[in-house]
Amino acid sequence: MAHESLFLEAVAEAERHKYLESERVGRDIGTDAIDDWQRRHWTLWLRHRWLEHLLGIRCWEELDAGRFGRLRSLFPDHEALLAEIADLVRRGAENADILWWAAKTHLSELPLVESILTEVRINEIRCSRHCFIFARFPGD
Repeated sequence: MAHESLFLEAVAEAERHKYLESERVGRDIGTDAIDDWQRRHWTLWLRHRWLEHLLGIRCWEELDAGRFGRLRSLFPDHEALLAEIADLVRRGAENADILWWAAKTHLSELPLVESILTEVRINEIRCSRHCFIFARFPGD
């Protein structure tokens, strides 16, 4: 599978946001729109990409290649549970939120949910928007 650049994709997303916001107000709002995207979208956007990588959907060159597709390889018989947990993470749920959800809805699978969360490592992808600001284009 081809590796894609997380940074280049983030720049493209921020530029799309800039274009749409500039069109909405009728003038080029420049870096204010980029800052707005970083503030409003960066964290969840990055979580989405992290999950794509862990689930084997898209391979991001800035992320550990050894973790690509790892969730599906470790938990091959639990696709539905992986999808539910991934959806919660994409919506911004933290480990405690997911464990609470699992205790209410999947009590018998709580140890499995804990194992999945250990692999997802939500806290490792808690990169601030400053990661985006100070990132460099590949090859710089």
